Formats: sequence, structure tokens, C-alpha cells
Amino acid sequence: MQFNELIENKLKDKVDIVYLDPPYKTNYAIDAIKLLVKKEILKRDSIIIIETDQKEEIIEQLENLDIDIIDERKYGRANLIFLQYKN
Repeated sequence: MQFNELIENKLKDKVDIVYLDPPYKTNYAIDAIKLLVKKEILKRDSIIIIETDQKEEIIEQLENLDIDIIDERKYGRANLIFLQYKN
């Protein structure tokens, strides 16, 4: 099942926590966040965690969204970016 289908058909309630681990070197994390915001799936102050190896690119793209970066951590190649939705 594709992410878009899941959002459209399965989720009935707003969510508190979202963990995104898309394939590296894709924009799927940003696309997913935009879709979550558009479909109003996130609660106020929801936490979103993104696992990526492209921290700088992700952070740059997040500047255009109503999302605050609250923490960043590095584990080997992976970076975890912790976000909070502020709608």
C-alpha cells in the first residue's frame, strides 16, 4: 500500500508521532510531511522523526514548512531529525 493510499483510506484519527525512514537520496520525507499537513493528519505539537543521510538538504527544505526542529542526532551514517508540528 502506498503512503498516499494509507492517508486517504486507513487513518481516521490524527496522530501524535510519525517516524519516517524513506529510502536515502529521495525527497519522500518532505513529500510525506507535506501530505500529512495537507490532509490534516497531525495534531498540534505532533512529533515527526526523520531518518536520513541527507541532513542538510532535509533541514533546508523544512524551512518552508510550519515545522520546528527540536533535536538532531547522528548514529553512524544515519541522522535522526526530530520535528514538532506547530499548527
